[in-house]
Amino acid sequence: MRSTLALSLAAALLVGSISSALADDQAKIQATLSRLGSSCKNTVAVKFPGVSMADIHVTVAATFQQSLDDGSMGLKDLRKYGASYNWTVPAKNAEGSCEVNARGRVTQFVGK
Repeated sequence: MRSTLALSLAAALLVGSISSALADDQAKIQATLSRLGSSCKNTVAVKFPGVSMADIHVTVAATFQQSLDDGSMGLKDLRKYGASYNWTVPAKNAEGSCEVNARGRVTQFVGK
């Protein structure tokens, strides 16, 4: 009985520590995506002077987000390579994409 209780307690502690580690990684991933996305948004703002920041919409590119969601890419990769974003400026009927490296520098900007 005691060994079962000890084993159950150890398993619960392990699951709890894994869950908090995953939550911590998720928070770091979201913070990094936000920081890198700001670089893309700032570049769009320069291309469209007079448009408010609220009118510029930047989202993580779908295939990039899928890689994060399915676990084929993680925090380590994000910190090494950066991220891909799509952007829109509805008021100007404009859209495009940004590639942002891990340091926050926009390395590719495409727009229409």
